[in-house]
Amino acid sequence: MADFHNPHGHMGAGFVVRRLDTAGYGMAPQIPAAVTQNTCFLYLSGGELLADAGAEPFIVHGGELLVIPGGTEFSVKYYDGSTGYMGTFPDSFLDNMNYRVLQSRQVVQVTVPESDAGLVERLLERLLRAGEDAGSGKLAVSALGLFLELADSFMTGPAVRNVLCSRFLDMVFDRSCGIIAVSGYARRLGVTPNHLNRTVKRCTGRSAGDWVDLSRLALAKHLLRRTGMPVIDVAAAAGFDDQSYFSRFFKRHTGLTPTDFRGDV
Repeated sequence: MADFHNPHGHMGAGFVVRRLDTAGYGMAPQIPAAVTQNTCFLYLSGGELLADAGAEPFIVHGGELLVIPGGTEFSVKYYDGSTGYMGTFPDSFLDNMNYRVLQSRQVVQVTVPESDAGLVERLLERLLRAGEDAGSGKLAVSALGLFLELADSFMTGPAVRNVLCSRFLDMVFDRSCGIIAVSGYARRLGVTPNHLNRTVKRCTGRSAGDWVDLSRLALAKHLLRRTGMPVIDVAAAAGFDDQSYFSRFFKRHTGLTPTDFRGDV
């Protein structure tokens, strides 16, 4: 089962670091949208996830770090095989705040060079252990400072956000609405399907259709694992009119039929 702890529940404890291991699970209902005055960070050593931070979607891949300043609404919408660490700390925990990733007061996403990934993970593992030992405060402050210095060194220019792509991803993972075809999203956004596909592909590396499929698959996995809903109803909820087509789609992406997937949990 997924191991995706909610850091919002530990804000009073100074700083908190948790290990991530989602085991290929596709949705993140454990982390609802929340606002805290603490800085949050998320580092992936593998897999990917889609997070909303300050009303902007951020796609985080293995080897990338996301730093979310205090006062920013943060939630996780989708994840797949995500491993790594996430944590939170108040400004008062540090000896100083002279770090670029903190002074910008904006969400910062940086890529960790492969040559430095081992060092980053060792520091985060040290922070994880320090958080479990009440007597390791000075060690935690030192390790966190070094971690933030490294994050500063990885920063380049600010990421360019595309409004069309952001609005599309928000729509696709909005569970209050049904999942529709790319043409339907394009119509709602006032653009052609080709333009939407090109824009989303340029910004994310995946086409709009790929993201629709990922959203359908994530919702189907969630319903199969967490509810007793009949497969035909799961198919309909994920936007499929034909149960047999849904079963073929699901098996193509997971290697299992919906029934086998539910029984494998």
